[in-house]
Amino acid sequence: MLSEYHILDTIRKQLDDMFPAERKVAEYILDHPEKTAHLSITELADLSGSSDATIIRVCKRLGCKGFYQLKICLSSELGYIQLMGAKHSSDSMDIPEILRLIARNVITMEQNLEPVLLSSVADLLINSRHVYVIAAGNSIPCALDFSFRLSRIGIHATCSTIIENSLNSLSLGQPDEILVALSHSGSSRQVIQAMELAKNRGLRTVALTHSARNPVSLLAEYSISTAPESSLFYGYGLASHLYETVVIDILLYLITEMHNGHTEPDQAEMLLSESKI
Repeated sequence: MLSEYHILDTIRKQLDDMFPAERKVAEYILDHPEKTAHLSITELADLSGSSDATIIRVCKRLGCKGFYQLKICLSSELGYIQLMGAKHSSDSMDIPEILRLIARNVITMEQNLEPVLLSSVADLLINSRHVYVIAAGNSIPCALDFSFRLSRIGIHATCSTIIENSLNSLSLGQPDEILVALSHSGSSRQVIQAMELAKNRGLRTVALTHSARNPVSLLAEYSISTAPESSLFYGYGLASHLYETVVIDILLYLITEMHNGHTEPDQAEMLLSESKI
């Protein structure tokens, strides 16, 4: 099982057999295991003086399918609780403490969010003929929510839980349309493929990811980091997608403000009202 995978010992045992470039990656992981658990593959490549491809080779040498799986193994070995993302502790937190930590995390997001960038993206969404919202894995619920809420305020947007459907639709995309990619890790192969396809079709591209440097964010024309300045819950935690939702809410607010508070009549709400008491 991944939780029983002793990745650091495996790295030490294989260190002498690695090529020089691979060894630089392995030594960085050994020297900075906690930091590595929170890095994107591109950030690790920069810090270790290597490349994304070299890191993938190291991961496969260690028995992992990719860097994301290596981070899961590393986090487990370091003693993180995967569900909450916090370190093991004899002192449990009560609900008010958890709420205060989350609130502080949200407030620190101000340090990373650029008002000009957010306004530019909001303007882009308003003036796009169609918005494709795409995600894979755990980011899909946020993507569906964003697509639905864009449609409710008069912006034609689509999203699918089946990423192959999204890619198929995107293959017909036009230059006056936009792709918004949500990826917490920024390393999902299918989301990367969507970004590449969108660029080839001439679409504008926006990425919402948890770090400023990862494969998805580097491909995007506009990249918004959803990470708080100093995360009090670690990246794998259930709270992590709260920050994507915060950014989405900000973008929706900016869109309605740019519309001077006026959006298209919400006919869907009238129809839905028939099912409510």
